[in-house]
Parts: sequence; structure tokens; C-alpha cells
Amino acid sequence: MRIEGLRAQRDALRRIAQTPTRLEQKLQSLTKAEGIVAILRASPEPMTLGQIAEAMTAAGKLTNNNGASVYIDGLLKEGRVVRVRRGLYRDA
Repeated sequence: MRIEGLRAQRDALRRIAQTPTRLEQKLQSLTKAEGIVAILRASPEPMTLGQIAEAMTAAGKLTNNNGASVYIDGLLKEGRVVRVRRGLYRDA
């Protein structure tokens, strides 16, 4: 009995882990720049380049720190992202 319960719990956790969140679903249809803005908008706190890259990669858009940096630079110039302090960004 206990083994069956544990298996059911394991299967439920696998389904949850495999189900993309709304943000992840939304990011699939966005460009990387738009995705970065969406991630920053969804975050309650400013994010580092590493956190942005991790969130993008987790959502299925492979991004590293250098790639995120290039997009952030353009988004800063467009006024879509704000530098809170060195290395921390949020949506405008």
C-alpha cells in the first residue's frame, strides 16, 4: 500500500515538473528580448544576468550570461529595462 502511494506521489510530481508554467508557455512565442522583459516583469525582485539567463534557459530559450548581457544592453537603450544598480535589472 505505501509503495503504491509513493509511486502515485512520484508520478504526480513528474507531471507538475513537466507542465510548463504560463510564463514558460508565453516565452515560447516571444523573442529573447521580449522574453527577458517578461521574466523581469514577473520577478518581484531585480535580477542579475545569471538569474535572467537561468530563467530563460529553464523556459526553453537557451541563454548564457553573455547573451543576456547583449540583450539587456539593447533593452536599456530602448528604455524597456532599468539598471537598479550595477549587475541588477528590472523591467521599466
